[in-house]
Amino acid sequence: MKHILLWTVWFLMSCSPQSDGNKDKTALAYKAVPPEPSAGIAALPKDYKSASVLIKDAIIMTGTGKTLANGDILLRNGRIEDIGELEKVDADQVVDGNGMFVTPGIIDTHSHLGVYPMPGVHAHFDGNEAVRAQTAAVWAEHSVWPQDPGLWRAISGGVTTIQVLPGSANLFGGRSATLHTLPHVAVEQMKFPGAPQGLKMACGENPKRTYGSKGGPSTRMGNYAGYRKNFQKAFEYQQTWNKYQRDLSDWQANGKDSKEDPPSAPKRDHGMDTLVKVMDGEILVHIHCYRADEMSLMLNLAQDFGFKVRSFHHAVEAYKIADRLAAEQVSVSTWADWWGFKMEAFDGIPHNASLVHSAGAKAIIHSDSPEDIRFLNIEAAKAMASGRALGLKISDEQALQWITANPAWALGIDDQVGTLEKGKLADVVLWDAHPFSAYAKAEQVYILGNKVFDRSKGESPSSDFEVGLRTFALDDAQVKQQSLSTKFAELKTPETLASNDFAFTNVRILNDKGELEGPLSVVVKQGVIIDLGSQTKIPSSMKAIDGQGRLLTPGLIESLSPVGTFLVSMESQARDNHGGRGLNPGFNIVDGYDPYSVRIPLAKSQGITSMLVKPKGGLISGQGITVDLRQSTSATESYKRVMFAQIHDYKHNRGVFWLKLREAFEDAQLFKAYQKRHKLRSMSSDLSLSPIHLKALNEVLDGRIPMVLKAHRLSDILGAIRFKKEMNAKGHKLKLILNGAEESWLAVKELAKAKIPVIVIPSRQLPQSLNQLRVRDDLAKILVEGGVKTILSTDDSKIKRLRQQAGRAVSYGLSYGSAVAAITKTPAEVFEMNKRGVIAKGFRADLVLWSGDPLQPSGKVDGMWIAGELQPKGNRQISLGRRYLKKQSH
Repeated sequence: MKHILLWTVWFLMSCSPQSDGNKDKTALAYKAVPPEPSAGIAALPKDYKSASVLIKDAIIMTGTGKTLANGDILLRNGRIEDIGELEKVDADQVVDGNGMFVTPGIIDTHSHLGVYPMPGVHAHFDGNEAVRAQTAAVWAEHSVWPQDPGLWRAISGGVTTIQVLPGSANLFGGRSATLHTLPHVAVEQMKFPGAPQGLKMACGENPKRTYGSKGGPSTRMGNYAGYRKNFQKAFEYQQTWNKYQRDLSDWQANGKDSKEDPPSAPKRDHGMDTLVKVMDGEILVHIHCYRADEMSLMLNLAQDFGFKVRSFHHAVEAYKIADRLAAEQVSVSTWADWWGFKMEAFDGIPHNASLVHSAGAKAIIHSDSPEDIRFLNIEAAKAMASGRALGLKISDEQALQWITANPAWALGIDDQVGTLEKGKLADVVLWDAHPFSAYAKAEQVYILGNKVFDRSKGESPSSDFEVGLRTFALDDAQVKQQSLSTKFAELKTPETLASNDFAFTNVRILNDKGELEGPLSVVVKQGVIIDLGSQTKIPSSMKAIDGQGRLLTPGLIESLSPVGTFLVSMESQARDNHGGRGLNPGFNIVDGYDPYSVRIPLAKSQGITSMLVKPKGGLISGQGITVDLRQSTSATESYKRVMFAQIHDYKHNRGVFWLKLREAFEDAQLFKAYQKRHKLRSMSSDLSLSPIHLKALNEVLDGRIPMVLKAHRLSDILGAIRFKKEMNAKGHKLKLILNGAEESWLAVKELAKAKIPVIVIPSRQLPQSLNQLRVRDDLAKILVEGGVKTILSTDDSKIKRLRQQAGRAVSYGLSYGSAVAAITKTPAEVFEMNKRGVIAKGFRADLVLWSGDPLQPSGKVDGMWIAGELQPKGNRQISLGRRYLKKQSH
């Protein structure tokens, strides 16, 4: 009570009349309303200085739709001073760009770098103020950690600008920040000059899922009512401030020297301030929204309250309303191939960006991922390839705009960046190959004319956090570009191949060194390769396919996939891949595998003919199975089993993990001995696992079932090596494979000696947790060269990205032949997929005929055979794409 009285006295004194000469001392003094925090840097200072840089004789993709085949670009004092064929130019630095490509800096409209930084520990979760559905008052920049290790990795992928958004739990998530990706001490140093703020909104599943149990909204109609309520409130709030400003003006003009008190300012609401600025057009609107119907509703809402939607984010159904989006000048920030992880994403198709572009709207490829942001150039290339496969004419220059000019427009900075033109800011990337090549890497990156990344010199603006952790140079490799032709006549396949007896003529294959051999003929009889060679004779009665010089490979093998065991990962009734918590060795995923899943044709469209289907959850997840991707009940007839376990998922305590694992295997051995003595009777109940689990563990010990162990840091890997030695010393035949193993490059000799294969996910070499700090992009190369059997995988439901992962590994030094082997021959050997993974006599005819390089985004499956059976083309996504392409053409 005493504190309240003191505060009241102080308040009254602070509001008392001020002494000011002859003015009436009874009038209250006017004080200006406190300002908002600084929203950004107004513009690049005119006296800004940076060294002059001349990049000569490069292929310059300007982002305007034009490419200069042999051009020069001059950067000076933060801007592009000149571009074209320049002569007699003085510059502090001259860069030879011969054979290289120059593009504008890549711009990501949807990033959570800084607010969900790496490593992904709970203390770093600063991107979602999920306490109520309306949090328009928060600003993302007030959460940004400018030392996020993801920032310099984004730069290494050519990304110079990002829009950092609050998360999507809320109807109104808060204000975004547009930043340069260069790490700094304070976020103010990262702000993009002159960039307006954005407002992050979200519709659909996220708000109702988050707040359904917290007082609402719990439905989509509740979401919409929340938008209307808050915009109406903001409108009325604006009216009170308008009245105050009028009254204040009148008082200042007429009553300032009178005894009349100045008008009192309304109560300040910073969330309402944000919505007012949205309606005034000062803040740009970015809406997380998946479904076409909800996007239409949000456009109606915008019309009602007089604001414009700048970009719909994710927007996987944008292709369904592309015409309206074009007419209302709304951009679409979407992915190349994300889909199906929740119900509102189920109709996502890889042709989305292309169809939006075709309708005349602005298509944008965004990341929403610290992994994908490193490869936005490849994501754009994939989206372009999907559109071309649908028959749409999209040039490389147009697709480049999806990650440069269009996102610049969406962020309101297209007058400064997004294209390479005189006077624009010098945010520039120099690539060692065409940016849409799977093997391309950013060689140099400039922000405001300053070179902030130079791969050849090992220079990168790494995070303070990684000092003492990442002590090695940039992982680099000179990659020989593949030159497989992509122009072939339409493949003519005989329709009468039901007998599985046929032949290929005029095809090329890869030898063990990854070199092309051919032209060859390959003869298939009863689903098996019986002959191949340059002089092989084809029986006159056998149907033959003229490959026209195409590449023939073994069917690709994905070694870590849940496909076939779930439909929508966030819906429990459509998910059969989780064995539960704890120890579940008896769980067998075959009981939940659906060979007719709609996801399987999507995998086959990428050349995948076999996979190892994995369970998830627990210390020991259970048994995965090997399958081929024929959509028939025969897909699982002769499956092999593989046990899965994971260190990181058990109380985050390595000592407890290894204790529980050893206890489980000891119980299995005791159970086996008891059965021998007591003629298979059930064991006493003092053991923690039931007989079905113990029998499965004994099969692991006997070597009948290999075990994949998910591990990350060096101590995990050394523990696995010790465990295998321990089991082998006891006479067991344990077959161990490591999954992930990001720090395995520190134990290459030990792994090779212990004969432990490693499954690598090339795009995921990121410090995603405190157990994955010493990562490096050339991990696959180091392992292969060290004699470790290496498999490449997606380890994800994004199984379509398998060949993309192999391309990533090649770009960081793995030989082409080794990369192909890592997704064909090696997994077939390790997981005992008998007679698969190789084109050789006596091997099963799991074969793929390609147009172009399989590891490039432009590579295309022209024909696929599993056990000699021609596989039908088409899938649900391409059917949806064609449906809406037809509507668009009408």
